[in-house]
Amino acid sequence: MKKLSLMALCASTAFSMSASGNSDLDIANKIRAEGFYNSEVMHTLQYLTDNIGPRLSGSPQMKEANEWTLKQLESWGLKNAYLDPFEFGRGWTHSAASIDLISPRKVSFHGIPVAWTPGTNGDVTAEVIMFEASSIEDLKKYKGKLRGKILMMGEGRTIGEPQRTIFKRHESSDLGKMKEFPVNRGPSHRSDRHPHYHETSKQRYLFNKALNKFLKEEGAVAAVYRSWRQGGLVGIWGKSHQVGNTFPIPAMVIEAEQYNLINRLMDDGDNPKITMNVKAKFHDEDHNAYNTIAEIPGTSENPKVVMLGGHLDSWHASDGAVDNGAGVAVVMEAVRILKALDIKPKNTIRIALWSGEEQGLYGSRAYVEEHFATRPKPTDKDEAALPSYLWKSPGWPIQPKSDYEDFSVYFNMDNGSGRFRGIYTEGNVAVKPIFGGWFSPYSDLSTGTITNRSTGGTDHESFDDVGLPGFQFIQDPLDYSSRLHHTHIDSFDHVLEDDMKQASVLMAAFVYQAAMRDDVLPRKPMPQGPSKLQKEQMQLKSDKERRKRERDALRALEAQKLIEK
Repeated sequence: MKKLSLMALCASTAFSMSASGNSDLDIANKIRAEGFYNSEVMHTLQYLTDNIGPRLSGSPQMKEANEWTLKQLESWGLKNAYLDPFEFGRGWTHSAASIDLISPRKVSFHGIPVAWTPGTNGDVTAEVIMFEASSIEDLKKYKGKLRGKILMMGEGRTIGEPQRTIFKRHESSDLGKMKEFPVNRGPSHRSDRHPHYHETSKQRYLFNKALNKFLKEEGAVAAVYRSWRQGGLVGIWGKSHQVGNTFPIPAMVIEAEQYNLINRLMDDGDNPKITMNVKAKFHDEDHNAYNTIAEIPGTSENPKVVMLGGHLDSWHASDGAVDNGAGVAVVMEAVRILKALDIKPKNTIRIALWSGEEQGLYGSRAYVEEHFATRPKPTDKDEAALPSYLWKSPGWPIQPKSDYEDFSVYFNMDNGSGRFRGIYTEGNVAVKPIFGGWFSPYSDLSTGTITNRSTGGTDHESFDDVGLPGFQFIQDPLDYSSRLHHTHIDSFDHVLEDDMKQASVLMAAFVYQAAMRDDVLPRKPMPQGPSKLQKEQMQLKSDKERRKRERDALRALEAQKLIEK
């Protein structure tokens, strides 16, 4: 009798799952049809990149992108759309830049200004001087030597043999290795920082403040940095965007090969001269930056919140197509697909296009703090005066807000334009079987690899750090890291349309499934600060590493003395 009951129960459960799944499978067909045959994802991306262009946080172009995306989302029928402000700092743009070697021979260089550095107010021509300083003590040796000079910011480096494959898709072996969980790593969320990491970062911050003052007082006229890329690629970054802490002199990044040329000329005693001209300006009318927010409201009596997003900001060297115009276009396309199908979700679907990601997840962190959870500030007055990323601890305990329990999940895209091959669970093993089922109707589009590993460096961390489910998809790397990321060729030309359509369909599918659940997605245990024992172990490890660095430095010094003898 018990055996028959069990069989009947299994049959009943199977029938129930099949019946309830029919509507989901019907929606899967519709999502695929809309996403593949009526796609607007590339039109969205092209407008962002070709018409608006670079979207540096705080710049007029970024504000234009905020307003355009808001208008687009509203035109597709999304509700409660608005621009969400948060304190950021100064805006900055440049309209032209040139840099040329004029002596001992004439060469036109390829350079791009460093963000948040001033313009030159016309041509600046000067001899160059090598400037190598990484501590306040190092600055003393340059006292009285910099006036009227253009600074080469560090020695050139031998380029050597290229080490990377330019273009790559994940092989099955790559995806298989991702499934192995590294038990020796800490939790995915931020805990108290490693003592060495914290102290190094703090000293770098204090040094940069001293450097700004020193260069201004010593009268240096400009600075030149070496691209961290090779092969003619110019990799770009920015100085501080904080009011009162911006870099005092014009600065440009040039190709590594050109930088090395100047370095060799200096070594040969040729006293090279450079001419620079940078047209740049700061924008201080509004020190806020903005996230674009819009919704498809939930229809249940007490709807939960399902979020998807990517960062709208980019660097100024290029049009920001793969980082992260692609992610923005995909998440916008996902909500467009769902609106085109007239989906009536149980839970609210909320799209967020973040600003300030490139400078440190500013937009998403501000949003999470405003709506979901906060952390205490340091009680030490000196530490509290530092930027939050320099605090020894992000603050414990986490203090949830009223919306915390109604949050279900956040899905992010920001690893280039490669197609989705699976998803990282950030150690949340309870979502693995759920995601496995969601991948099932799309098994011909994706391997559906689910790894309990974590991935970092983008906005899902802002949610995961406070114990909320936030996920990033596994994407084919393509040439994202090898040549596009933060370089001057991150353009529309390097985005693959088929990959964008596939990602849009899978993003829409996951958001739909989450929005139709009766419950929020499972969560990991609430993050806690490290114990006293863990802190002591971290300090011991840091002390051991410091002693090793000191020994290595002493050995290097002794070896150099032997060479000189």
